[in-house]
Amino acid sequence: MAMMKLYLIIELRPTDQAMEITLQSQKTVSLAKSHESYEYMAKLLINAVESKRPRCPVGLEISEENEILAARYADNDFVVRVVPENEETFKVWLRGHDGIFKLDRNHPSFDRIYTTIDTSGIDSRRIWFIADRELRILDVLLVEA
Repeated sequence: MAMMKLYLIIELRPTDQAMEITLQSQKTVSLAKSHESYEYMAKLLINAVESKRPRCPVGLEISEENEILAARYADNDFVVRVVPENEETFKVWLRGHDGIFKLDRNHPSFDRIYTTIDTSGIDSRRIWFIADRELRILDVLLVEA
């Protein structure tokens, strides 16, 4: 199963069948025009590329065939506090958001995400993040200065 991650988009190229997207890693993925959420996701991708905010990433779930399955806007904030909730989960408080976010130790990118969150809190650096409906953090990136 594909996992949603944050990506920076370099270029969008519409074709007859899809929108071809070049990511910062130079990987090319596509959003099929036949996708049930094509209009919403295409608008999201266009807005991310044309954003006045510097280097606005988007959350993408990409299949093994390099097709976009889902897309979501990234949000950004500062980490206020991170504390263990139990052996499996950390609680994460963000400055401008209601609710307590969670980071699971069994997340495949736990080490990288935890390090980024910790750096944000220590250095007062803003992060981009995506989370699911239960406020579980799926991915984070430090905002570039």
